[in-house]
Amino acid sequence: MNQSWKVRGETLLRQFIDGDGGGPHGHVDNDKSSSHPYASYPHEMNASDYQPTCAYEDSVYGRLLGCGCAPIQNEGLGCSLEVQRIKFIVGRALNAYLSSPLFLALLPLLIGVFVGLYLGRGRRVSSRPKGGSILASISNYTSLVYCWVGLRVAVLLMHIVPEKISSVSQQYLEDMRDRRTRTELRERVEVERESGVREESIPQHVAVIMDGNRRYGKQRYGNATRGHWDGSRTLVEFAKWCMAEGVSILTVYAFSTENWDREPAEVAALMSIFVKYCEELRVEAVKRGIRIHVLTTEDERIPSDVKAGVDRMVEETKHCEQFTMNICLSYGGRGEIVHACKGVVRDVLSGDFSIDEICEGHLRDNLLTGHCRDPDVVIRTSGEERISNFLLWQIAYSEFFFLKKQWPELQKSDLIGVIRTYARGRNRRYGK
Repeated sequence: MNQSWKVRGETLLRQFIDGDGGGPHGHVDNDKSSSHPYASYPHEMNASDYQPTCAYEDSVYGRLLGCGCAPIQNEGLGCSLEVQRIKFIVGRALNAYLSSPLFLALLPLLIGVFVGLYLGRGRRVSSRPKGGSILASISNYTSLVYCWVGLRVAVLLMHIVPEKISSVSQQYLEDMRDRRTRTELRERVEVERESGVREESIPQHVAVIMDGNRRYGKQRYGNATRGHWDGSRTLVEFAKWCMAEGVSILTVYAFSTENWDREPAEVAALMSIFVKYCEELRVEAVKRGIRIHVLTTEDERIPSDVKAGVDRMVEETKHCEQFTMNICLSYGGRGEIVHACKGVVRDVLSGDFSIDEICEGHLRDNLLTGHCRDPDVVIRTSGEERISNFLLWQIAYSEFFFLKKQWPELQKSDLIGVIRTYARGRNRRYGK
């Protein structure tokens, strides 16, 4: 029963909002066309193949109208101006309806009132009932009885209708957020630095503990999972801000080894986010010259579809040199140190050096971050002031910034404030 409602809802939405059942680009709008998460991304295509043919075609209005620039002029497709206008109006109305809990409850209420008035039409209450019988008196109030029945039907519908279409509306809204994020990924990176800090004073490596997604989702939507979706958008924006300001390395704590102990539904939602964004990040990283490293200490727990996307993303960006992004996925700082110690032991057993020759450099070379410098700045959002098993070795002399905002609430002004404070108010003496 729930599946049939979902299918009807999705069909109706795509008919009016995507026009022909899909957006102008299969790589954006046809994520559900195959059970395989990467079916819509042919391996032989490069980054330029994913660009829209024109700005209008990939705009929100272009998708709502159901066609891009060319189809409007093609009579064979039947994309007349009037038809497109109707699709636009109906699409916006459906979007507004599914986005509002008030509308979801109001529609069945109006249906109940209409039914009551329709059944009671033509029956007016007279000031003096004819006859003195109880039956005659009741008959004068028939229309009110019908209205009461209609309201009872409305109450019943208010419990049934929203429940039946809630899954459809939630999926639709998540897809819309996906599309907006993907559109933003294609925008040109800002090149003007706003901090006003000299280049040599900019922190070259920024590490971030992205905390507060669940709390933000519960506070704003009543749903923790939706906070993770908004947090993904913030990560995209944050990377763009860092590149604009001259930061060369960004390390983000995406999923810790302890996070596997969360509710299975939340873990599944997070894995779904990784699958969706791995491919988009790969395309954009190649185009912008971003090299991506995925740091993990327990890779055996990562689902196969996520691992496939991660491996491809890392492989196809290994030649990029403009910016480095480290994504800590299924990562724990203590586990990293254990792995590094095992690497040092293997080197000793293989005769590379003796036990007495072991130094910090040997251990550092066996860490997952051996390809980059240690973080200059560590930022943690949500007001918590803990390290939470993040880069325990690397942050020995990092400058810490604990921000009160939840991660999805972060603005560029927050990063600018951190950079200015770091450059003008922090004196890194390294024990001297």
